[in-house]
Amino acid sequence: MELRHLRYFVTIAEEQSFRRAATRLHVSQSPLSRQMKDLEEEMGVALFEPAGRGIKLTAAGRLFAERAQGILASVDAAVDEAKGVAEGKLGTVVIGFETGATFMGVLSSLVAAFRKRTPRVGLQLVPLSSVEQWTALRQGTIAFGYGAYAPSDDALSYLEMSRDRLGLLLSREHRLSRLAKIRLRDLESERVLLQPRQLYPSLHADIITAARAQGVTLRGTAEVLDLEALLALVVIGDAVTFLAEKASDLVPPTSAVWRPVEDLHINLSEFVTWRAKEADAPVVRALIESAREVGPRLQPAAGRPRSSSTTHRNRRHKR
Repeated sequence: MELRHLRYFVTIAEEQSFRRAATRLHVSQSPLSRQMKDLEEEMGVALFEPAGRGIKLTAAGRLFAERAQGILASVDAAVDEAKGVAEGKLGTVVIGFETGATFMGVLSSLVAAFRKRTPRVGLQLVPLSSVEQWTALRQGTIAFGYGAYAPSDDALSYLEMSRDRLGLLLSREHRLSRLAKIRLRDLESERVLLQPRQLYPSLHADIITAARAQGVTLRGTAEVLDLEALLALVVIGDAVTFLAEKASDLVPPTSAVWRPVEDLHINLSEFVTWRAKEADAPVVRALIESAREVGPRLQPAAGRPRSSSTTHRNRRHKR
């Protein structure tokens, strides 16, 4: 018994006529009648009986028609789902992201654009550092990454989504908040908090290098894993921290202020990353198109903005 036999049978049952069913199926009536006789012989039951000029289903035929319709509906649904997955319209896609990136706006815009483009695809967001994302991409456990660093691996492609300057966040009551200009030497006696080195390895080195270039040694630096805890310590005046300008919106302006540091020339960028060989896979292509839709058109960084993610080799996807 083949699926076409079920389709033929269901059509005959709906039309209650071999002639009309043959016309609907675009087949000859004689082969159709012969195949139904073969089906009855294979099953060992009569499915049809004469009814005037047409036919009607036997009790066994009515039951079989009901079951056959369900089978065909399930097969059609399975085919549609398989096509949807192949076309990137169904299934689940896993995206790795750096936790700090969720506060910057572009990631949420990317997710919204992707959901609009592929509303039937499920999304799973997994917190991973950039380095962990690259490993997960190579292993195929995630389809897309969003983080603060661009890979130098030719197997991975990326797109710069945002760029923002690094400055100082401090309490409104802090003595430095009253200065018209802040320079690195103003921070020598301050307790400086930084986000974890394992999340932003280059950023730590860039800040320390920039300070040393100005003859400044930053003292009392400490790492705080939780961003909310770090911001709380800044707000109460216990410390200061370096933060991207747009990330300062996380703190009410009545509690803290963001200030540029005149001799600190560091930009922070965010990138989406994917396996180069899968750029044409439907779901990855939809993610890339969504990223291009919401990402700003960035000009090359001016000067020498060496930072955790501004200057990179092999930038293969420029806008």
